[in-house]
Amino acid sequence: MRAAVLYKPFDMRVEEVEPPQIGAKEVLVKVKRVGICGSDVHFYCHGKIGAFVVDRPIILGHECSGEVVKVGEDVKGVSVGERVVIEPGFTCGICEHCRSGRYNLCPSVRFYGAPPYNGAFAEYVSAPAENVYPMPENMTYEEGAMIEPLAVGLMAAKRGNISVHDSVAVFGAGPIGLLALQASKSHGAIETYAIDVIEYRLEYASRMGAEFAINASKEDPVRRVMELTNNKGVDVVIEASGSPKALQQALDVVKPGGRVVLVGYPLTEVPIFIDIILMKELDIRGVHRYANVFPTAIRLVSSGKVDVKSLVTHVFPLERILDGFNVHINKIGNPIKVQIEV
Repeated sequence: MRAAVLYKPFDMRVEEVEPPQIGAKEVLVKVKRVGICGSDVHFYCHGKIGAFVVDRPIILGHECSGEVVKVGEDVKGVSVGERVVIEPGFTCGICEHCRSGRYNLCPSVRFYGAPPYNGAFAEYVSAPAENVYPMPENMTYEEGAMIEPLAVGLMAAKRGNISVHDSVAVFGAGPIGLLALQASKSHGAIETYAIDVIEYRLEYASRMGAEFAINASKEDPVRRVMELTNNKGVDVVIEASGSPKALQQALDVVKPGGRVVLVGYPLTEVPIFIDIILMKELDIRGVHRYANVFPTAIRLVSSGKVDVKSLVTHVFPLERILDGFNVHINKIGNPIKVQIEV
């Protein structure tokens, strides 16, 4: 099969590789769409993210949808020809985290495109049957490949315990930030603020329902949020930019007793502002992928309550995947989400 293989930073080649084999409880999926994620870009540009290091050729990609073309002999409930979304983290199912429902913390997880495991920038992928979800008739493959990033946004809203009582500020209006914004609204957030330094992203945030869109390159976002909230601040902040400066600002705009949800991965070390956390008695909560939110994400998109389709701004065939990465990295043509059509 054809696949895009990363050998080292900035060295990705579309070439022929052996297709994956499936076990008795697995399915083989013909990939239709795959989104380019910020983590894929990190691996492409730097060859690593934290402890995950590209030390051998690897196929990246994890935001995917496709069609089931083969099922293992013990598979029940999944049929050849079904259009599916794949939850790309395969866990052990028996550790304390899996058994308690927080399977995203499983120490044995095999995740598409995270070294050393191959991902979905390929014609075919294998997956445990329990990790594939049928797509409703009204959902396209394009939308299906957006379920994974939406799941991250839903996990952020879930970790923030967001409800109709809350005002929410989202720092970073990239794909995850915009989806976290919509997830917050789907959880009932009464008032939302989007903060970014790129104007076209803020225009998307306004279309996604943000009551206030603040350009941090033109005005002080802390001062602006405090003005808009009568110096009270917001109940919840979702930090989706990975910017150390944005993290400081997040701590400044959240109310005493509020929650700060960390989603974005910084590229540099970030100081811990213990004094603010202690004096405000803040809850700081991390988000590592997601757990138990894929079915909800699919229902939200199918029902029209969350818009993912308008976030897909660029589509490239697999043979032009390097063009897709270039558009993402250099922000050519105002991209939000770039997808690869296989």
